[in-house]
Amino acid sequence: MAIIKITDIRNKRAARQRPFLPAAAEGARIKICATGCSHCSAMRENTKEAVRLLGLPEEELECVSDFASISKLGVMSTPSLIVDGRLVSSGRVLPTDRIMGLIIEVMAETESKKASSTENDGN
Repeated sequence: MAIIKITDIRNKRAARQRPFLPAAAEGARIKICATGCSHCSAMRENTKEAVRLLGLPEEELECVSDFASISKLGVMSTPSLIVDGRLVSSGRVLPTDRIMGLIIEVMAETESKKASSTENDGN
């Protein structure tokens, strides 16, 4: 029982750490907010590589580099990674394998929420 409760607490904490950005929900499922600095360029390349390695279509990734567009998304520091409208990383360069893990995790959460809402609609 204790293990399940600890897991539930960790999942709830992780969900709280990933705020939903309504403006980010439109368009591509993965957005990288990056200006022209070296950190942003590295994050952009790592994200492109992660998307390629996961076998996702290029249309799933959108690079946002305009300051006005980034601020409309509600992002305060770059580089930032948004997956399915959730801010998963901000202000740091992540390695490709960590980006892949975040993409898989958030997309799985989204799919399970869609599946459970579909089941609830059917009842």
